[in-house]
Amino acid sequence: MANTSAPSGNTDWTLADFLSTYRYWALFLSSLLLAIGGQGLSTVLPLISQMTGSSAQTIGIFYSGSTLGWGVGAFLAFVVASRHARSALIYPLVICAVVAISFLPAPALWGSPSFLFLFGLALGAVRAVFPLAIAIFLVSGRPGKIDFGCALTLMSTTILISAIAPIGASWLSQFDPGGLPVVVGFLACLLLAVILLLPAEQLTFDEAPRPRHRPLTPRRRSPLLVAFILSIPPILGFLMGLGIYLFQANGFDVISSPVTLLPTLLALGIVLAVFIYFAFWVYRIHGELAGAAQSQRLVTPLAAMLIAILVPLGLAVLVMTLGDLLNDRARNAGQRPLVSIGWLGIWSFVFPPIAIAMVQNAANDSYVVGSGTA
Repeated sequence: MANTSAPSGNTDWTLADFLSTYRYWALFLSSLLLAIGGQGLSTVLPLISQMTGSSAQTIGIFYSGSTLGWGVGAFLAFVVASRHARSALIYPLVICAVVAISFLPAPALWGSPSFLFLFGLALGAVRAVFPLAIAIFLVSGRPGKIDFGCALTLMSTTILISAIAPIGASWLSQFDPGGLPVVVGFLACLLLAVILLLPAEQLTFDEAPRPRHRPLTPRRRSPLLVAFILSIPPILGFLMGLGIYLFQANGFDVISSPVTLLPTLLALGIVLAVFIYFAFWVYRIHGELAGAAQSQRLVTPLAAMLIAILVPLGLAVLVMTLGDLLNDRARNAGQRPLVSIGWLGIWSFVFPPIAIAMVQNAANDSYVVGSGTA
């Protein structure tokens, strides 16, 4: 099996290198906190301003300032971040927090056009500098196209997660229509973001990545069996939904009937077992591919398992990376690609068990003769 590890002097970063650093996850979580706090506050801000008697035109001043803030954020990202990476992110957060704090002792400032413009400018700058600066930081590691795209895609999932922010902001605003709990929550998000960024000595990736290797003994598995096991939860969900519909159509009370308790508990147990198997598979496949040939493109098994479970689109990114790695190994050995990246990407989003089975099948073909079976 060809060794696909990067030479020791190579400073090109891979997706696995990014995901194995504290700074990447500090950037991810701080971006997530900023997205949640900013989205939540922006949602209820018109209501808060109306409570102070502000007109729609006054509220529009905030959004005008926010738009101009994107220009300030772009300047910070392209000019300051390349030289003072951490300062380019932390200082805008602190300034935005200071402006927001001024609203706490003087709620009437929500109706002040000048303060709304200043706050919009600060918030817009913060929301602009993060995605632009993060892209610059990732590029500094000179990653390949797929590695850069996957790393940036995972970062962009913070926008998807922040969609829950308006729900939380609406719930907080019920305690005080003046918006005090929402502002406090926004400040808490900014404070946590700063705390996460402070331990990172540098945020760029221009140094050589740290070598990693967590090998496990390669084992061949049946792709059909893997796909079947991981397909059990959606199949169970469909059958249970169909059963509930048929029983209710015949006038049977499914919800309160004790007869359905045992099948429900059994189904939950099966789903839990499948979830454990899924985590086991992700852990093993990364360690086994490392055992077949060392590579800087592989995340450590534990990190891969956590990413697949906790990070939105994490599984899709990991599967795509594994498929690309296996194809590279096949090409280095003078063979044709083992898996279609196009179909792998499609199934990763449409029905992940099939994508996982495709990776397992490609892994089986890549292992040296004599590997065990499981």
